[in-house]
Amino acid sequence: MTRARILLIAGSTRDGSFNQSLVSAATRKFNAAGADALPLSLQDYDMPLCDAGVSERGIPDAVTALHALFAAHDGIFLATPEYNSFPSPLLLNMIDWLSRVRHYEGGMIEAFERSVFGIGAASPSPIGGYRALMMLRQKLALGVGATVVPAMIAVSAAYQAFDAEGNLANEQDAQNLDKVVHQLLEAVRQRA
Repeated sequence: MTRARILLIAGSTRDGSFNQSLVSAATRKFNAAGADALPLSLQDYDMPLCDAGVSERGIPDAVTALHALFAAHDGIFLATPEYNSFPSPLLLNMIDWLSRVRHYEGGMIEAFERSVFGIGAASPSPIGGYRALMMLRQKLALGVGATVVPAMIAVSAAYQAFDAEGNLANEQDAQNLDKVVHQLLEAVRQRA
């Protein structure tokens, strides 16, 4: 079997983002497990707020490029901050835009139903973005028909969660990330 291709995206573009740190840690884990992991920043994909008036004028080039990346990968790992118990507006806007690509241009099947998804969150809160993860799981599974592996990583007290090398300092967090990586790669293998 060829190496699994995994795309990793944080729902934050802030300098020093905890979720960018989580994506970096996950990228290393996926590569160590034999996958080809590609982290990207949504800062490189300029998307206006998704609304019917904008999409009627055409899908932005950034959305088309991102859609092609989703379609080209076997698995997607999304890391989200928690904004008032929900995933970040940046991440939700990306999902909404990708869902607007018409079926004859690849549509939702290529962006969401072909790949397997893993999710994570890193937050200063004591529950580590858990509420945002529940909403993200619902958006992906019920909203756009994605398969999301059962395991997820919710990193609490994220301001002290990463060591000097950028790895998760807490053993339980590291094990939870390992579980997400394992389940996602196993689901990809079973679909091959």
